[in-house]
Amino acid sequence: MPTKPQHLSSRLIGLIGAGLVAGALALATVPSNAALRDWLPFGKTHTLAKLLPAVVNIEVLSFKPDEKNKSAPPRRVEAFGSGFVVDPSGYVVTNHHVVDGVSEIHVTFKDGTSLPAKVVGDAGFNIDLALLKVDPEKPLPAVKWGNSRDVRVGDSVFVVGNPLGIGESVSSGIVSALNRNITETPYDDFIQTDAAINHGNSGGPMVNVRGDVIGVATALYSPTDAGSIGLGFAIPAYDVQFVIDRLRKYGDLHFGFIGMRMQDVTADMADALGLKQVRGAIISSVLPGAPAADAGIVPGDVVLSYDNKNFSDIRALGRMIATSQIGTPVSITVWRDGKEQKLTATIEKWPDEMPAKDSAKAEAPPARVVSTNPAQIGMDLEPLTDEAREKFKLAGSVNGVLVSGVSPNTTAADQGFVAGDVILRVQNAVVKTPEEVQQKLADAQAQNRRFALLLVQTADEKKWVTVPISNGN
Repeated sequence: MPTKPQHLSSRLIGLIGAGLVAGALALATVPSNAALRDWLPFGKTHTLAKLLPAVVNIEVLSFKPDEKNKSAPPRRVEAFGSGFVVDPSGYVVTNHHVVDGVSEIHVTFKDGTSLPAKVVGDAGFNIDLALLKVDPEKPLPAVKWGNSRDVRVGDSVFVVGNPLGIGESVSSGIVSALNRNITETPYDDFIQTDAAINHGNSGGPMVNVRGDVIGVATALYSPTDAGSIGLGFAIPAYDVQFVIDRLRKYGDLHFGFIGMRMQDVTADMADALGLKQVRGAIISSVLPGAPAADAGIVPGDVVLSYDNKNFSDIRALGRMIATSQIGTPVSITVWRDGKEQKLTATIEKWPDEMPAKDSAKAEAPPARVVSTNPAQIGMDLEPLTDEAREKFKLAGSVNGVLVSGVSPNTTAADQGFVAGDVILRVQNAVVKTPEEVQQKLADAQAQNRRFALLLVQTADEKKWVTVPISNGN
């Protein structure tokens, strides 16, 4: 197939059309393919030329005990990762899991220079980022940040790193999906790509067609240890920049905190609440004395907007809270009793020690009610007496209606109900007797609701569940 510039020029003329013939003919004077690549506005060579010197290979050394021979000295273990310079003075970004628990870290640059590094900030596994510092003799080339909020599915991207420790490598692909939740932390917001990400790529940059960093390669999915099958994931640049800034300023994440636990609103919940759209986050519990409690937020409220901004799910809301400026008031719009209310909470710093999860008893599956008549589904309800608390080892702070028994091979058993579960609220009304549970369900049915909401104390948390009531069973 001809590769001379003039043949390429002729093809361009055919594609561009007569109106741009003069401009296309100018390509006939391009002397080489290399010069043509430099001329093209987003050629791969042009894109990566300034980026590659800022990408580094990371070698880590650790000593691990010999599991087979406890008396043997610790084994020397070497591993590899990737990173990139974010400040000419020597700050380098990588993943937490690359440097977690290691004894030595060395950063190697494109020109072969190797420098020892130390961890100056670590975000942990929730965000899986770490900030390293080296002491260079001269300013280092640093990356340019892109706007990860402008990224769209189908955008072309490159991933640069040190796969399997073989040295700097570049792979290309597209953005396959956004806002992926793969590690199930409150802050998951991964960019998915089919560009090859293998072991050793961790901490390397994902860049757009302009060579701007839009993410940090962090994880891959593969059915084996063979490597990439086109399911790679990167932390968005917006989140990375926030974490780096906090680590440099405070030495920790310095997250904002409100003190409430949330669930995404489902279609069933929206029906029970009278919401016309499936949106928002329903509050399952509020920590006493926390900003949410001081603002007047209560279980059953549905947060519709935060700081006058909408959000897609509870992970997005969690990130908005975490990145809020500590000490500042924020407006929170909630849905309560069939109408919107505006409340104000003042952001506090995330506590050094979080209170334990809501807990009632030993571990058990979460419950889901499936009938307006508990007896018909094999579930017995009783008032929560002192004897019941002692029998099921329930905490004194738990108040509601006790599920005292569940018959085998019934709907209640199939749905995970166990004796000792406690129903706390129905349709956001506190209940203390089985009769109140039945009455509140009947009230919701009379309002032509297809579902009602129950707040249930499970083994280790308070959780809202939906109750189908439209059939009147």
